[in-house]
Amino acid sequence: MALSSTQYRMVALDLDGTLLGPDHQVSSASVKYLRYLHDKGFIISIATGRSALAISAVIRSLDLQYPTCSSKGFPIVCVNGAKGIEVVEDRKIDQDEKQKRLDERYAMTELFHSPVPNDLATKTLKLAKKLGCVVNYYIDHDIYAQPTSDEHYTATKRYSQLTGIKFTYCSDDYEEAMKRGLSSKLLILCKQENIDEIFNQVSNELSNDAMVIRGSPPFFVEILRNDVCKGKGLEKMCEKLGVGLDECISFGDGENDLEFLQVAGLGIAMKNGRDSVKSIANKVTEFTNAEVIP
Repeated sequence: MALSSTQYRMVALDLDGTLLGPDHQVSSASVKYLRYLHDKGFIISIATGRSALAISAVIRSLDLQYPTCSSKGFPIVCVNGAKGIEVVEDRKIDQDEKQKRLDERYAMTELFHSPVPNDLATKTLKLAKKLGCVVNYYIDHDIYAQPTSDEHYTATKRYSQLTGIKFTYCSDDYEEAMKRGLSSKLLILCKQENIDEIFNQVSNELSNDAMVIRGSPPFFVEILRNDVCKGKGLEKMCEKLGVGLDECISFGDGENDLEFLQVAGLGIAMKNGRDSVKSIANKVTEFTNAEVIP
């Protein structure tokens, strides 16, 4: 989809099911076009349910050069809108207190963070145990999980394969993790065939206190602070960058992208997206994320 209108200044893209293909990679055609837009002055942003560490490979593959006249670094909305960061290439070891390393090549500055309150986290952990599920608990770059069965280990392995992250396994009912601080989000892993049942039960128990999202791919349920979603994250990021929401184009496919597409000036759903997402989008792509356009 060619972007020629001067109305827009920013393009924000979901990852899984949108920018990433079924192999979880960014196609060479997408890399080429996003670099072209970046060189033309568009701000390219990623908005994802993943943690910051789980998108470092995507940042490296795009290899956008900063600073530019439009942005000091790569703006990322991660963990479904709970956290906003700006990523810059920086090999120096010493960073100020507001800055942490993404990896050996990139440094990141936290722009905003809205973690899950402690009482909601405790309630979620108890509910997941009752449902027989294992939970991801997110602190900085670490993801804690306490698997207690082969099924749990299979679930965490599948999530690792999807995102490229490694787990910190614990056996203390997440006590050490909770002492370190509040989790950016919690993620309940489950079997794909049970996703609707788990989502409905979690929603019934927690929806008054939390934002509950059906995962994509559908083998997990996410719990966020009740005022957090990817759309709110995009709104905060645009405010930080001095960009109007009406100047932003967003692309997505999953239920966590609903508000994300609605708040942008132009919300575009993927052909492979869920019907609920396509029904609220301004446009739907001609192709799926599995089709590479020459």
